[in-house]
Amino acid sequence: MEKTPYVGPLLRIVASVYDFFLLLGVWFLVGSIALWLNGGKTLNPALGMLLVFLSGWAFYAYFWIKSGQTLGMQVWKFRIINTDTSQDKITLKQTFLRYTVNCGILALLGIPLFLIYVNSKKLAVNDILSMTKLEKI
Repeated sequence: MEKTPYVGPLLRIVASVYDFFLLLGVWFLVGSIALWLNGGKTLNPALGMLLVFLSGWAFYAYFWIKSGQTLGMQVWKFRIINTDTSQDKITLKQTFLRYTVNCGILALLGIPLFLIYVNSKKLAVNDILSMTKLEKI
């Protein structure tokens, strides 16, 4: 990989794939608990999607707020920081914005990440909207 001062789309995608496998484990746990609480009957699809969305957000919010890194970000040596204030840690609101925009980016097959190449500050859509940025360590 080419060394750059910013975290490019390829590195973001690779770390996301790593985190996705961890997130699958969270979703299996949440789904198992929901199934058990519902007496073994499947949930309403809307409720199931809400559980998937909220548990995914909780997963990322926990890691982003606690250490600024998910496990995938730790492996690839970058972290998320707050560009809105002087403190590095991001807020719960920023995690929600970033996670929601990330879901949209996923739905668009990652194409919005390539805004990094045309933005003067090398920021992607999720960075701009959540007032955060990724930095290499």
